[in-house]
Amino acid sequence: VQEMNRFMYGRETFSTLVNWLPVMIEPVPINYEGMLDTYAEIARDKGLGCAVPINAAVSYTTTESKCPFCRVNTAEDAPQRCREIPDWQRLQIGTLDCDFSKRFFDTDFDLCVLQDPLPCSSIGNLLREKNVSPEHFAMLQIDIEGYEYILFDGFLKEVQGQSLPPIIHYEHKVMKEHDEQTPLNISSRLELVSSMLTKRGYVLHDEGEDYLAIRLDWTK
Repeated sequence: VQEMNRFMYGRETFSTLVNWLPVMIEPVPINYEGMLDTYAEIARDKGLGCAVPINAAVSYTTTESKCPFCRVNTAEDAPQRCREIPDWQRLQIGTLDCDFSKRFFDTDFDLCVLQDPLPCSSIGNLLREKNVSPEHFAMLQIDIEGYEYILFDGFLKEVQGQSLPPIIHYEHKVMKEHDEQTPLNISSRLELVSSMLTKRGYVLHDEGEDYLAIRLDWTK
């Protein structure tokens, strides 16, 4: 953690963020709009010079430029039943795996779930489209409701060696839940991620619901 503190800002407070270039990838439209508002406030209050918002989905399994993205209808004129769905489901359960969405929402799927065509590609390609280098990340933050193991498999093949971020922070709570409810045939999702990261020189620190992964060769 001390190494992370030294690398990220080298001081005790975030008094200015002028040298940061955060890139945010968010597929759900209502969350994307909220993210724009949030970073506008950060720019105003914390001196953030620039940010790169991307309304797209990360995918390493398609060559298409757009993918069907299943999400709950969050419009104000959505059917009453759809507006009654808990916020954590309405705002967070969006996925390229529409078969999962059908199983999850069951009888509400046809009424409440939209299948939007959304720009989709690898992290590197999405960044290059914004003229941002996919190399030399300072930190990668991932929270994609249990699909982290799929993203890591593609990301760690796309970005390698010294270009890998020194710090990766990701949620593991939902992967554990998915492992209990719908286990994979080969290994657990959590074990797959841990193995991929440790093979690439990361040490993992369990923070309860999340893991903090720090690349050992960077700290030397």
